Amino acid sequence: MRVNLAKWGNSAAIRIPKAILEELNIDSNNFENISFNIDIEGDKLILRKKQEKTKFELLAEKSKGEKLNPKMNIDWGKPVGKEVW
Repeated sequence: MRVNLAKWGNSAAIRIPKAILEELNIDSNNFENISFNIDIEGDKLILRKKQEKTKFELLAEKSKGEKLNPKMNIDWGKPVGKEVW
C-alpha cells in the first residue's frame, strides 16, 4: 500500500487507511486514547501502537473499592421547575 506525505500546519502528515486501522484493531471513529511510538531504522519510519489504558482503567486504578449506596439520601437542592417532592 502506498500513502503520500502531506502538509498539516507546520508539520507533515501521513493518512492511515481504514484497512490498516482495522488490522490494528483501532476504531476509526474513536482516536481518543490511541498513540504511537515513532522510531527510525535506516530509511524506515517505524510506528508502533502504544498501549494506552482507557479512562475507565485509569479511574478503576484510583478507586479504593468504594461504592455509592443507592439507598443513601441525596440532597438535590430546591425544585427549579414543577417537580413534586
